[in-house]
Amino acid sequence: MDKVIANGYLLIDGVKTDISTSNIQELSVSEEFIFLTAVIGGDTYYLRVPSQSKSFDLVEDYLPDAMTFLSNLYTPTGGIGSLSNYSVKAVDTYEGSGSFDLTAVGDFMANNSTQPKAIVFEFGIDFDTKRTGGLAGGGGSGNGSGSSGNSGSTSCVNLIEAKNLVSYWPQITSGNATGTGKRVAGNSIFAEYKTSDVALVLEGSAGGTRYVVQLMFTASNLTANKTLEFRNAGTGTGLTNTGAVGRLIAFNGTVNDDWRTNRDFGKNKNMGTLRILTVSPKITGTYSFQASGDGYPSSNNQFVNVSGTFCID
Repeated sequence: MDKVIANGYLLIDGVKTDISTSNIQELSVSEEFIFLTAVIGGDTYYLRVPSQSKSFDLVEDYLPDAMTFLSNLYTPTGGIGSLSNYSVKAVDTYEGSGSFDLTAVGDFMANNSTQPKAIVFEFGIDFDTKRTGGLAGGGGSGNGSGSSGNSGSTSCVNLIEAKNLVSYWPQITSGNATGTGKRVAGNSIFAEYKTSDVALVLEGSAGGTRYVVQLMFTASNLTANKTLEFRNAGTGTGLTNTGAVGRLIAFNGTVNDDWRTNRDFGKNKNMGTLRILTVSPKITGTYSFQASGDGYPSSNNQFVNVSGTFCID
């Protein structure tokens, strides 16, 4: 692969660094994996992801069904990555064209620190070995189907990971999904909430199940570099300024189920963390919460762990 156009950004604890083709040191695309090495802000970052448009756990080790993303200074302690809009057409080992978007969001630990930092990486890549512009990358192109697509720009990707999901309906199961996101008024979710309250609604499908995540909090908490607990935010009397409410609704065929952080099991408990990284020009951040169905969950009674990222225009 000879000619690459790339565009994106790296966000570390709210500090944004734009990245482009000139940051790429090596890029290789194959039937199995994408490898990327980039120098950003004096640090070298390494990424490897399977060549499949889906979401993955973010890890330090090179595992077969996960996204590896780390640098000389940082290692991940948890998070989600995704490959989306993947379209690659290859002629032979070193000729071809294609495009894809990469996203990685999670908590990272610096080598000289005990406090994790939130990192968001979004990168869009378009390559064509016959292009007369761009910058040389490394490695070889891979096989696939389709044709070249975007011009290296990134779009918002919202990630949903529902783990350890136990539902009344056996056809509703755990899964990972990427999808859309939007901001709506809080009272469109629950009548007790105010018009000024914020609800971020994320939606994606995987394995026959459609997942909808609702993240709700007061307008005063829509602030960059803000961290909230999912704790006692209420529905009956409306949201409070001290917490957020997390909800997952899952649909499969004609059945659906939902889980919330503020049901009885979550009373007086910290059920997770909502981290708002930016509010302009996009609302971005991460979330992770435990939620229950009606009553008190156990390993056999309507419980779920939900995590992911949001990026809303």
